[in-house]
Amino acid sequence: MLRVLSVLNRAQSSLAFKVIATIAAVLIAAGVAGGFALFAPESAPQPTTEAAQERLETIERMLQTSDPMVLVGAASGVGLVIAVVIIWLGLALTYLGLIALSLAVALPLLMFDSTKVYGVMTLGVVALTCSFVALLQGLRIVYSLPGPIFAVARNVLAEAVRMKLSVIFIVLLVLAMAALPQVFDSEYPLRYRMQSFLQYSTGGAFWIIALLTLLFSAGTVAFEQRDKIIWQTMTKPVAAWKYILGKWLGVVGLVAVLLTVSASGVFLATEYFRRMPAVGEIAPYTTASGDVSEDRLILETQVLAARTSINPGLDFSINDEQFDRAVEARIAQERLTQQQDPGWRPPMSVVEQWRTEAFNQAVQQFLGVEPGRGKIYTFEGLSNARDSGRPLALAYRVDAEGNRPDRFYEISFILPGNIIVTREIGLGYTHTLEISPDFINPQGQLQIEVINGRLIPQGAGLASVFVNEEGLVQQTMSFPPGGIQISYSAGSFHMNFFRVMGVLWVKLAFLSIVAIFAATFMSYPVACLLAVGIFFMAEGAGFIASSLVVYSVKDNAGDINPIKVVIASISYGVSWLFSVYSDLRPTGRLVEGRLLGWGESARGVSVLGIASLVLYFAGVLIFRRRELAIYSGH
Repeated sequence: MLRVLSVLNRAQSSLAFKVIATIAAVLIAAGVAGGFALFAPESAPQPTTEAAQERLETIERMLQTSDPMVLVGAASGVGLVIAVVIIWLGLALTYLGLIALSLAVALPLLMFDSTKVYGVMTLGVVALTCSFVALLQGLRIVYSLPGPIFAVARNVLAEAVRMKLSVIFIVLLVLAMAALPQVFDSEYPLRYRMQSFLQYSTGGAFWIIALLTLLFSAGTVAFEQRDKIIWQTMTKPVAAWKYILGKWLGVVGLVAVLLTVSASGVFLATEYFRRMPAVGEIAPYTTASGDVSEDRLILETQVLAARTSINPGLDFSINDEQFDRAVEARIAQERLTQQQDPGWRPPMSVVEQWRTEAFNQAVQQFLGVEPGRGKIYTFEGLSNARDSGRPLALAYRVDAEGNRPDRFYEISFILPGNIIVTREIGLGYTHTLEISPDFINPQGQLQIEVINGRLIPQGAGLASVFVNEEGLVQQTMSFPPGGIQISYSAGSFHMNFFRVMGVLWVKLAFLSIVAIFAATFMSYPVACLLAVGIFFMAEGAGFIASSLVVYSVKDNAGDINPIKVVIASISYGVSWLFSVYSDLRPTGRLVEGRLLGWGESARGVSVLGIASLVLYFAGVLIFRRRELAIYSGH
């Protein structure tokens, strides 16, 4: 047996075997993709009813954006790349044996419904593990270039596999990515399952890799100083800038491998879920009437999309004189209430907060509609949407009466040309209304009047009725901030996905240099504490900024609390410092189906790149001044 294994190992390491196996892998991948393109059945039958014919263009757009060839092509491409890496690493036959063994374990489990989930998880764990090992070995070959920088980077990769901490995180990531697709109940609408999967898979993978990046980056520098291993490195000699750059390059490469494996799994699973029947469908993209189900429509236009959303324009701004007067009136009231001097004024941070509160109150009034009345909302900047010819989506959420689940409101929309659409809606939920781009005027504007009630003909005009079918009177309704938006497709989900993954990698590279910088002059526990603290502040900057809108610096008695003023000042500083980091929101945009444009990506990447370079040079300067060769006496 050992002799047979030795012969097979020599065979898979030979040049002739690698060339032949590579050609075979290319032919197999091309054959799978080509065969599917030639023999795959139609994705959906053509609609037969008049109602379905009217929405034929919508169905065709969905079938174009969700072409199953994307799934097959992506799977074939990823598999081919990994296969070529494995072949040229001399591990082709080893991996074939591992795959055969995993199939022998998984196939019996897949035969029974009660154990099917374990079979899928087994195959997922093996596939992700094999991909990770192959890509990591390929990265080691790339880092085999001569020079101390690449030598340090190769040592980082070896240390990642050797260090127990990193191994635990890597195993946790693989298990989580393999198990996550199996935990969602198939009874829920497909759009909810897809959003949940994208949220937990992308966000969970990022957080696991981010924590690994922070702890490992700090450890790879701090442990070498603690254990005096760095003496052997710096006496080669290796310049400080080469040492720090090699450490950074090694961690960034490891992060790229982990993120590539995770992203491939998420992308392929997403395309697989996309091909499942939605609520109301008898087959993917097919209903009994030939129409488009609401679940499928929302999934394709709101979730698996790259939308640009536009809020209604305001006819006032925060710098208007009305808010100056509101602030001055409040200052005068505080002077009188607190019996302050005539020249007393609060700190500037308090003044800005009062201005923001007055502005937000005006916005709330703008977004509120009284019963039986209407309000016109104007959406601007829709020229591109008008030229594209793609339908718009009006997303709206109505809040009223504490959003009681047993209350339903009737709301009417008057579109250009006096076209009236009336809907009965639940409170506190986001609803969608499809609108033709033909309603946009040549100036790129769309005006929609929203009526709190149902419009009915009365004589020569219309009358608004705000009593629903149960005879209950509707109250004043309001849209929360961002609760009424026009959105339209500005790109493809696939390109948006790759941009999101690229931005996540840049964020992880920034976190890596933060931890390395901290470890150049701190012990491992302190460096981890600083790096993780910065990570939490950066991730929470958006939440802090939104919380400051309603944060009050007064105590229960109405007096200004100095401690709260200090807290508000620090919070403003944190939210401003990490504003670019938090504004990117790559995972949130992917889950919400919002476009992460090239301009936004370039701005965020540029700022994070400059910050990373600043920390790198600062770390090099600090490292040069360290007394690394002082004997500790132990």
